[in-house]
Amino acid sequence: MANPGVIVEAIPSVTWSERPGTYPDGTAFSLVEPTYTITELGYGSMHPDLLVSPRIGPHVIGLGLLEAIEESRLEKLADPDDADGDGISGRIQRIHTPSGLQVGRFGWKADSPTLVHQTASAFAGDMGLTSPPLESDDCTETQTSCTEKPHGGEPEVDEGVFDRVVLYTRTVAVPARRKANDTTVLKGKVLFRNIGCDDCHTPSHTTGPAAIPELESQLIWPYTDLLLHDMGEELSDNRPLGIATGREWKTPPLWGLGLVEAVNGHTRFLHDGRARSLEEAILWHGGEAEASRDAFMALDVSKRNALLEFLGDL
Repeated sequence: MANPGVIVEAIPSVTWSERPGTYPDGTAFSLVEPTYTITELGYGSMHPDLLVSPRIGPHVIGLGLLEAIEESRLEKLADPDDADGDGISGRIQRIHTPSGLQVGRFGWKADSPTLVHQTASAFAGDMGLTSPPLESDDCTETQTSCTEKPHGGEPEVDEGVFDRVVLYTRTVAVPARRKANDTTVLKGKVLFRNIGCDDCHTPSHTTGPAAIPELESQLIWPYTDLLLHDMGEELSDNRPLGIATGREWKTPPLWGLGLVEAVNGHTRFLHDGRARSLEEAILWHGGEAEASRDAFMALDVSKRNALLEFLGDL
């Protein structure tokens, strides 16, 4: 939504190209690949080195529990130099904050360490609103109509509203499993482990100290290690963020996947929504996840469907 009197920076658009493929058993599939275009408005030409990396919003459940996973747990899971030689080299993203270096947990590249930081960044970057942690608009020097716009000296999101939004994001519950004991779902769970998906999508953790006492000492099953992993060139956005390279992404939690369509009205997955289903999301995996992707593709159709049934029950 444009702010009155502020010139629109640019208008983005996306076109999709089809990429057909075939499983080893002969089953056909199709992926779609996005191409992004930006129409320049108001402030002249974009810088030739402009980096573009679209995002879809991740589902907002269990964030307070993820915030309460202890740093020591993530350090134990990290293997930045692949010391064990398994081809998986998860890295911790650490963010400079007024409180010092903090472990990144939120965002597609783990660039937000806390829900206060994440909420302030979302208000600013997604909605163009100032808040107590970020009281200045992120206008560039050339955006004079933005920098000169008065805001009355007070954040547009006051402290009370900001605190309530943080509380909400910390306490949205994780939905219960619907068919956890179903025979096909259990078969898919075993396959998920056998082909190495849980090397990055770590099934469970126990929470430590938390901003809300009720979130402490909880055994949780988010299926993430919150670490950065190289996902291959096809998923690269060529845009580094912190220590994350263009090819690196934080392992997203899998809990609640099966209800994304019911809640959000779509089945778009991965950072830019290119995957139209969980199956397509798996097929886009590369880099450290290439072996698991290939193992998934080598399964017969009934086993592939069982694994997808398992993911849909999370």
